[in-house]
Amino acid sequence: MDAPRPAILVVDDDPDMLRLLERHLSAAGYDVIAADSAKSARARIGERRPNLIVTDIDIPETSGVEFVAGLREDAALARIPVIYLTSLETNTELVVQTLGYPLLSKPLNAPELLALVKRQLR
Repeated sequence: MDAPRPAILVVDDDPDMLRLLERHLSAAGYDVIAADSAKSARARIGERRPNLIVTDIDIPETSGVEFVAGLREDAALARIPVIYLTSLETNTELVVQTLGYPLLSKPLNAPELLALVKRQLR
């Protein structure tokens, strides 16, 4: 019996970005759980626990950082690795040091994203 494919929760309020992420991640062999807000992401986590979270920093209702911080309060979700996305001009190295998780700038570089996903899922 085949092992289940790793599930990746993708949170972004841009439907084009969600489709792009879903296409690249699905083609690479991952199950994608798509959500367009923190509220819908929380509901989707209730349906299936992801192995990885990829979230935009700027999402409706809260920030991606606050969304992840809220998840960290639940011991069952506290160790799920995260990749942040942003279209904002920012000092990536400083953000990574502060947040403790990698940050990718938009527009996305698909090979870079997939390599980072593999590293985070080890």
